[in-house]
Amino acid sequence: MSKEIQTVAQNTNFKAVCVGPWAEIAQFAAGEVKGKVFLKDALGTSGSELSVGALPAHTALPFFHAHKQNEEVYIVLQGSGKMQVDEDVFDLKEGSVVRVSPKGSRSLKSGAEGLIYLCLQTKAGSLEEWTGKDAVFTQTPAKW
Repeated sequence: MSKEIQTVAQNTNFKAVCVGPWAEIAQFAAGEVKGKVFLKDALGTSGSELSVGALPAHTALPFFHAHKQNEEVYIVLQGSGKMQVDEDVFDLKEGSVVRVSPKGSRSLKSGAEGLIYLCLQTKAGSLEEWTGKDAVFTQTPAKW
């Protein structure tokens, strides 16, 4: 049985969930893929997909993949490993951040201590505004 995502709080303008400690990500399963949790449906996102993945020590994803439209950004939270994009192989460690274009064929392999990572998927070329141009300061009073 796969671990469940817990809803923490929600309102019209937000939804907060908890997947638990990073060390427990391996308890999730996304279909046949163990150690992976997709958050789009849980959060109700409309412009991105976010997933968290965990690979045990010395384990590779069982496939390479590319996308039709979406680029991905991988953020290593814990551990180390290697990533291959097309013919290029490079090291990953905690704090590594990698963007892969839709057509890049990619896969991951963990190192001796395993690998826990975030993967953010968005439509390539869709960002029109970002923090510097899109942010609007509000007068919401702090309640903490």
